[in-house]
Amino acid sequence: MGAATKAGYADVLVGLQYGDEGKARVVDHLAAGYDVIARFNGGANAGHTIATPDGPLRLRQVPSGVLHPGVALYIGSGCVVGLQQLAAEIAMLAAQGIRLDGRLTISDRCALVQPRHVLADRRDGARIGTTGNGIGPCYADLAARMQGSERVAFQLRDLLCDDSRVFEQMTRLAGRDGDDGDDIAAMVDGMRRAWTAIRPFVTDDAVALLRRVEAGARVLFEGAQSVMLDVVHGVQPWVTSSHTLPAYAYVGGDLPCRYHRKTIGVAKAIVSRVGGGPLSTELGGPRSEAYCAAAALAGRGRADEAASHDPLALLAEGDAFATGVAIRMLANEYGTGTGRPRRVGLLDVAQLRLAIQQAGVDEVYLNKCDSLAAFAHTPEHCIPVVVGEAGGAGQRVLRFPAFGAHAIPTGDASPLPAQLEALLEWLAQAIGRPLRGIGLGPERAQMRLLEPNQHTTP
Repeated sequence: MGAATKAGYADVLVGLQYGDEGKARVVDHLAAGYDVIARFNGGANAGHTIATPDGPLRLRQVPSGVLHPGVALYIGSGCVVGLQQLAAEIAMLAAQGIRLDGRLTISDRCALVQPRHVLADRRDGARIGTTGNGIGPCYADLAARMQGSERVAFQLRDLLCDDSRVFEQMTRLAGRDGDDGDDIAAMVDGMRRAWTAIRPFVTDDAVALLRRVEAGARVLFEGAQSVMLDVVHGVQPWVTSSHTLPAYAYVGGDLPCRYHRKTIGVAKAIVSRVGGGPLSTELGGPRSEAYCAAAALAGRGRADEAASHDPLALLAEGDAFATGVAIRMLANEYGTGTGRPRRVGLLDVAQLRLAIQQAGVDEVYLNKCDSLAAFAHTPEHCIPVVVGEAGGAGQRVLRFPAFGAHAIPTGDASPLPAQLEALLEWLAQAIGRPLRGIGLGPERAQMRLLEPNQHTTP
């Protein structure tokens, strides 16, 4: 008899701030060491970008391991599926030579985003800052289950059983809300066509992922949104509509928690946030929040700011709001799916440390370290970092010596600027976790792994 197959394991990767930390580029960097990349929460409200030689690859529902042909992809039952968006994403990838046949598996327990969800989100979601993709109303109906004597939530398995009946029920439910019948009919027709493309990827095997792991597969769970946007642990109502903490990977990802190995956190050296809600270290404070909200409503974004402002001149002003605009421009802090300007703030070490504790994070990747070079153009020539409780009596701002963009290395053999080395060593001690990698730019080759002897292990 041969030796028994050793079971595999699962790691979980989550964002530690308010989203847009660069989770996808870290997943892409790590994917070759895994057999499956899996999603466990959220839907088309996620915006994950991977830089490629052919331009940025923007993903919303498909896991970020797509550029690794030997890696399987799994969308777990904790996710909600927008049929048209997912079908369009699969077609976009196919047009770039990335075929998902035999690689992508979707749980039939995923909830189905209906036309009424999208229309309700477009009516009511702007005050929170949602993407308008119907995610929150879909999760709400999943919890409500019934309205009167009629079901209001459907899963992909309902489409597998009788898709004609489900599409008819969705049409009737949406019409009952008083929305335009022509809009509803067009959306349902689009969903019917999209379902034919998605159906081959859907499985009714509740232990599909477990079977792989029992056979030795290594899984990396990819969080869609970040821990500060968790529906319970974030600040209501400015949160996403699903659970984002890593423990939920073993519910929404369809794998027993006994296979957990470690948790990986992703942060960035500046903080940003899309939409409303607290951002205590925001550069420009309420003025910045109001400016970004007005820009989002008016459809103004990257191109408008580029046409109106010189970022280096803004930095030289020494004004917090102007500095925030400049860093947004230089760091390309605009929404992946929406193009909305993101509110920009200083690195908040107390928030980061608390998120690490709550999420049980074992190691951290820190993106956008190159963006810190902007502070070399400010009058103080220092990198400010907030420590203590932001906005509270214990808040302090530490200032580290700045480094210029010319000092950022372009290859792995080049040393990091001494100023950045000192900051990273201090940060690892402050958060109590090792830094395993840093982002020095958006390209795949600009992710640098750090060894323990590089002063990044507490």
